[in-house]
Amino acid sequence: MQDITVSRADNGVATLTFDLQGEKVNKLTGEVLKKLESVIDQLAVDTRVKALVLKSAKPGIFIAGADISEIDSITDEKDGVVKAEFGQAIINKLERLPFPKLAVIDGACLGGGLELVLACDFRLASDSKKTLIGLPEVNLGIIPGFGGTQRLPRLVGLQVGLELILAGKTLKGAQAHRKGVVDKCVPQAFINDEAEKFVSAMLSTGGVDALKRKRKKRGAMDRFWPGTSLVCWVAKKQLIKKTQGHYPAPLAALKVIRKTYQGNITKGLKVEAKAFSELVPTTISKNLVQLFYTHESLKKYTGVSSDIAVPSQVRQASVVGAGLMGGGIAWALSNKGIAVRLKDIQWGAIAKGLESAAEVFYKGVKRRKLSRVEAGLKLGLISGATDFSGFQSSNIVIEAIPENMGLKKKIFQEMESNCPEATIIASNTSALSISEMASDLRHPDRFIGMHFFSPVHRMPLVEVIPGEKTSPETIAATVQLAKRMGKTPIVIQNCPGFLINRILLPYVSEAVYLLGDGATIQTIDSIAVKFGMPLGPLALADEVGLDVGIKVTQILEQGYGDRMKSPPLFKKVVEDKELLGKKTNEGFYRYMDKHKVPSEKMMRLIKSESPNNSSYKPTTDVIRDRLILIMVNEAARCLEEGIVEKAEYLDMAMIMGTGFPPFRGGLLRYADQQGISGIVERLQQLADITSNRFKPASILIEMARLNQTFYK
Repeated sequence: MQDITVSRADNGVATLTFDLQGEKVNKLTGEVLKKLESVIDQLAVDTRVKALVLKSAKPGIFIAGADISEIDSITDEKDGVVKAEFGQAIINKLERLPFPKLAVIDGACLGGGLELVLACDFRLASDSKKTLIGLPEVNLGIIPGFGGTQRLPRLVGLQVGLELILAGKTLKGAQAHRKGVVDKCVPQAFINDEAEKFVSAMLSTGGVDALKRKRKKRGAMDRFWPGTSLVCWVAKKQLIKKTQGHYPAPLAALKVIRKTYQGNITKGLKVEAKAFSELVPTTISKNLVQLFYTHESLKKYTGVSSDIAVPSQVRQASVVGAGLMGGGIAWALSNKGIAVRLKDIQWGAIAKGLESAAEVFYKGVKRRKLSRVEAGLKLGLISGATDFSGFQSSNIVIEAIPENMGLKKKIFQEMESNCPEATIIASNTSALSISEMASDLRHPDRFIGMHFFSPVHRMPLVEVIPGEKTSPETIAATVQLAKRMGKTPIVIQNCPGFLINRILLPYVSEAVYLLGDGATIQTIDSIAVKFGMPLGPLALADEVGLDVGIKVTQILEQGYGDRMKSPPLFKKVVEDKELLGKKTNEGFYRYMDKHKVPSEKMMRLIKSESPNNSSYKPTTDVIRDRLILIMVNEAARCLEEGIVEKAEYLDMAMIMGTGFPPFRGGLLRYADQQGISGIVERLQQLADITSNRFKPASILIEMARLNQTFYK
């Protein structure tokens, strides 16, 4: 019973401590739940106990939730109901103990952990940065199954309960207190003293009722059926708009809460268990659980073999180029406490870079993620210069200038002359060869690609691209820095377009080819969005800028030949300097305030350059397959060539770098679920009716022959 221990003080206060042996975190595994039930049964008949305190012996962790592997192992509804009702029954026993219970939360308290403490009378949280409280189950394609849909809305009110459960939102201690999830948030250093005071208050005459009266009262909307019905209607409308109906778990949670909120909790728990059991065996849940595993794997990822020494952390950095990307990178560095020198050739450009960083910081203030003082201090870490002053003290210099090989190579040589030999020099290029850039440097071992995605403050992925001579120490240091910046780095081998652009640009180009084949702008984009993409390929091209897009497609065409041939129509469009996308307010769409409509000028150009071929009109299925399977084909080649280490990392990169729909599990997992043989057959059909750019990759043909999949 070392996983759960109970100590009793002379004053009748028992302390139940969680400490799962041999694990870094506490989890509610099936075995732990059985042990907990045994402990609760003993406490229920112990007449000496006057109050119970629940704690964790693990620093930074209360209970991280249920065991994900046990959830993943559920393959049918019957098993799902059994497991949910088993956990519910034990937590019900905790709730029915005949004395007041206080949960002392100092660290992560998520999922089943929060469901457990919701059965306590009171909750005390620390202000530690590691204290995170929430029910994130919808992120795994399921709903809370141990009573979370029943107890949380009843505690905090319907509106807040829906806000937290439907979005899988996690809260810091102070936020949890404001929302009413915990009764008090206290400084971490004094949490044990505060817990003693709270227990004393509980045990005083009328103390339990007095403490509960201090809680925020529910609003009028919560007390009457018309109010709750309206809240749920609004929540459903917002959910459909946000998810397009692709994610069933939030909708299921809403349905359960709406049906049970004002009813009997025992009946409500049965409704919850049934809804949980229906979701847990689904493909969407299994896909999201796999992404969870991949994300956890990437937390330990160093990008190099384990025998490489971990380099010292970056203290100071410089960014060359104060445009949109440069300003974003400077923000990402200063946001994590790293001093940044932002260089450009003109002070006006530097001012714009500082302005863009300031805008992100003060959005954080507006959303209460930062105080004004914190935002000011972070912004104060960015300084500007039109020369290389300050570069001598930088541990890394990141280049973010336009995509011009000659210009970049010149800048890198200047950097090398103005930086110590130990300084890492990184390029934010999106497609140019890292090895070529380093070819004229005296120390190519300290040169590397560090490709951020726009906007930097929102996009989590960083492609880390070593050149031929980049040292393992440089790779490890760059991966470490990207993680410190709050990003997910994935090491990509050097090739034209690297990983994301190499896979994504054919998707955009194929949309342009489809226009030439008679498909409309709106039809192409709506089919992509219906599939789950956040933007259609043509709207995406407008966002990036058609002039930028054509440059990258030309780099890919040079690198890969006819299969990446840039559509002639794309080249013709870019010749019209007024049709460059959002930056000129017109591209494939015309932008008017917050609205956009297909550009009439663009449609006339398409018609004049590519008269519709009446013998071939792409159907909905053909449009979808041409857009998605061309990416699958290129992704398979990337894996075959070792551009990325494993299928899981490629899929995570596509989700984080392009918004590929998580509910599909990733591009290669989607291919597995469609069937590799079917993918090969469909690619060959598309090659026959279009061109050899759809010729199936050799790896796919071999996998189909051997009946293999990307995920083992």
